[in-house]
Amino acid sequence: MTIPKDSSSSADMVDSLVTGVVTKRHAQSIAAEYPEAMESIAAWIREAARARNWRRVERLANLAAPLQAPRLGEVLREILGADVPGLNNEDLVEILGEIQATDAVVCLFRVAERSVQADAPAYWLCQKVIFSLGAIGTVEALGRIREMTAPSWPDVVRWQAAVDWR
Repeated sequence: MTIPKDSSSSADMVDSLVTGVVTKRHAQSIAAEYPEAMESIAAWIREAARARNWRRVERLANLAAPLQAPRLGEVLREILGADVPGLNNEDLVEILGEIQATDAVVCLFRVAERSVQADAPAYWLCQKVIFSLGAIGTVEALGRIREMTAPSWPDVVRWQAAVDWR
């Protein structure tokens, strides 16, 4: 007889399996063992964010990305929009580009705008926003990259935007 897994224990089990870099193959093997993960992972990420468990948010988001889990972009936009101190925004920004979340363009641009001063001198987060917008590749995303070539942006950001803008 099998004991049904509740959502909370499934989330804990899935989270415990996410170690190191999550390859597509590793993610698929976890999803095969826990099929409920595909439909539940966005909710699990949202729960972890409410609990301010940022390490869990990052692990589950990194698992969800190669699976192209439903509602992942939506939940990552919510988290990034909340401007949470201590959260590794860079990973979430990269994931939105990786999954080509076309509805995340405005959110990504706002992340860059709000972080530009704190991101100096290397502007890694701004650069990752540019890469993600480039990966999304819509007219709107490319337009936002072009906006980042304006003189009001720091030289490093302007240069990266100019290189990435097509």
